[in-house]
Amino acid sequence: MPDSPLLPPGKLPGDLLERLLRTYRTPHDASVLVDPSYGFDAAAISVGNETLLVKSDPITFATTDAARYLVAVNANDISCMGGVPRWLTVVALLPEHGTTPALVEHLFREMQIACTQEGISLIGGHTEITLGIDRPILIGTLLGTPGDQGMLMPGNARAGDELWLTESIAIEGTALLAHEKDEELREALGEDMVTSARHLLSDPGISVSRVARALLSTGTVTALHDPTEGGVATAIHEIAAASGLGARIDGVVIPVRPETTAIAQHFGIDPLGLLSSGALLVAAKPGAEMELQATGVRISRIGILTEVSDGITIDGEALPRFDSDELTRVLG
Repeated sequence: MPDSPLLPPGKLPGDLLERLLRTYRTPHDASVLVDPSYGFDAAAISVGNETLLVKSDPITFATTDAARYLVAVNANDISCMGGVPRWLTVVALLPEHGTTPALVEHLFREMQIACTQEGISLIGGHTEITLGIDRPILIGTLLGTPGDQGMLMPGNARAGDELWLTESIAIEGTALLAHEKDEELREALGEDMVTSARHLLSDPGISVSRVARALLSTGTVTALHDPTEGGVATAIHEIAAASGLGARIDGVVIPVRPETTAIAQHFGIDPLGLLSSGALLVAAKPGAEMELQATGVRISRIGILTEVSDGITIDGEALPRFDSDELTRVLG
């Protein structure tokens, strides 16, 4: 429509996406157990006597370690529904300028390594040189099956459930910026800080599959959500929306690494809105602290889910939702 406003890079605004999903429903299929809804991590379908979890997600920012990012973000969302990642297809769109046989082979080799580390079989996809793009874009569709505790249905959280966060915010965004803006950051922040930030990709890493399984084994978890584009702030909006709830967040206790603080301050961005794979947002029954801590997972209680009429706040103010990840302000 010629007079419609242009949308910025990043996720669709949440209210727009929610309306579109609600308006443009496709024919009902009784085999669909979890269908598209705002705040849901993946779909689920019944195939014979089996349940399949299905997730699609792209990698559009990273040029280094893109295969590792792709496998992790898709596997994380399958894990957030109590699933075990199994089978992956990948569409690889490569730029018309700068794509060499060596680059393509590197991507295939990195994909093999990333899939092997997660126990995932790469079963197909499509690779092409594409007009109009300036970096490789990888799009994955991952299928999984429920784990030992069964499928965790989205939307099961209740008012009064506590919100927890594993590790710290913006692990993925911090590592990605350290890779993509290496020279600039080394000059501004020093060698040690940037090396430490780059290392976050492998320690603690951006995969949360093992952590999700450990937390689910406690029997106290009511919802899990992988904070990706839009950071932890947007993930809080999404996990609350999936259950029709509000949230009250204590910003002081949200864990932030010094590397994240330094890089965010350098670029003038908000780490709450920065890519955060590597953390896991957890809703758990009240009083579950002992069980969660006993897993050995590094986890912090950051707030509580409330009635939807209370809104979503942090330290008494409205919590922003970052439909455009803060990364776009640096790399866009």
